Amino acid sequence: MNVNKLFKIILKDVKHNKSVYISLIAVVIIGLVFGSLFITILSHDDKTLLTSEISTYFNMIKDNKYNMNAYLFSNFNNILYAFILWILGISVIGLPIIICMLFYKTFTLAFTVTSLIYHFKIEGMLISFIYIFPHLIINLIIYFILTYYSFNMSLKIIRVIFNKEDFSVKRHFKKYAFILAISIVMLVITASYEAYIMPYIIKLIY
Repeated sequence: MNVNKLFKIILKDVKHNKSVYISLIAVVIIGLVFGSLFITILSHDDKTLLTSEISTYFNMIKDNKYNMNAYLFSNFNNILYAFILWILGISVIGLPIIICMLFYKTFTLAFTVTSLIYHFKIEGMLISFIYIFPHLIINLIIYFILTYYSFNMSLKIIRVIFNKEDFSVKRHFKKYAFILAISIVMLVITASYEAYIMPYIIKLIY
């Protein structure tokens, strides 16, 4: 199975499972809205602490004191997150957890952007653009696609158990495993951008 075939499979799935995609897009939108508004309900002390943490982070980058191991650990967490999402797809209890994980990712993405804009104002918009594109946006797309297939796989398993529907384990699992493999490759690529390229670009601005 090559990448072109994978895209064709995804497009075919979109056509045949529009309701699932629309539901997941709704979760993404809700997560983005809540994440964007969350900073408005923080107390003054919480906002001060947040500002301090952001300043410390960017000062470490500016002074070449950032720890590359911390980036690599963060990237490992991203891959672990994808693997957990994948595992949930082959369980009967995965559906609500999968939805919550997608909400969490979109919530943190929106909160990160609004936090940077709150702290850096106009400069924060530029930093957000560099920080979000292509790293976090690509990651979000990867997680969204993986979420769909995890959700769909879990749903199929539930239908097999309760409705005794036919289910080709080999065919579905092969495609499902390939989705995970492609996701990990893409996460490694975006991780390399975050660890080795993004800090130097940010130093030019901050």
